[in-house]
Amino acid sequence: MKRFLLLTLTALVAHCTVAQAQIPTLAESSSSDLQARFKAAIEIPLGDKWSIQWGEQLRTKDSFGTIDKILSSITLDYEPWKWLEVGGEYAFVNEKKGAGDWRIKHRINFNVTGKLKVGRFDLSLRERIRLVERGYETNEYETPDPFTTLRTRFKVAYNTPTRWKPYAYAELYTTLNAPKVVSNFMTEDLERDNYINRIRLVVGSELKLNDKHKMDLHYMVNLNRSYKMGYDKTTGDVQKWALEKLCAHVICVEYKFTL
Repeated sequence: MKRFLLLTLTALVAHCTVAQAQIPTLAESSSSDLQARFKAAIEIPLGDKWSIQWGEQLRTKDSFGTIDKILSSITLDYEPWKWLEVGGEYAFVNEKKGAGDWRIKHRINFNVTGKLKVGRFDLSLRERIRLVERGYETNEYETPDPFTTLRTRFKVAYNTPTRWKPYAYAELYTTLNAPKVVSNFMTEDLERDNYINRIRLVVGSELKLNDKHKMDLHYMVNLNRSYKMGYDKTTGDVQKWALEKLCAHVICVEYKFTL
């Protein structure tokens, strides 16, 4: 009996070792980039509590040398009380991949923001659920569709006697349905993972030109980290398992016109 138990245990250990050996060693890479974002929007108040906004945004990467995305968005916000705001946003995203290759994404955001005024300071905590649905075929073991993220942002703004309103905020992005790596996506069940895939730090200022025109100038640091898996389409075997880290320095210029 002891010999039988020993042989069984050895076989189980060997099986686990073989299964684990099929997954490549995690490869880590780090890079940095200088990026920019330019946005123009028009806001239409719908009474005292509602507002709707249309925006167009251009994003660049590779030290300003490459267009990254073009976004068209529509946002609806509702403020039932001064201390609470809820809203939703839809964005049509054109993402450039390679020379002349564009891919479409649909981005949906749902927000709940709590606000608190302390002297000249405006404090806010926003929770946002983001869903990104891709307009092209993906392998759910590599890229979930839709990809769901929870974003938590804490912001502090300072009301000055001038037209400037400086602010700073920190934001955490947490994946809600990221896939875990498996040795073969054809034979193993899909499992989900949760991890912080971005830390965003921002300093900037709003500039009120007049009652209808406003600018927002800010500097953003995105500390991105994401796990990337690649599988052979024929055999299903995993071929790539990597942790990619990116530190993006982003200069942002926004303009808003309010009717």
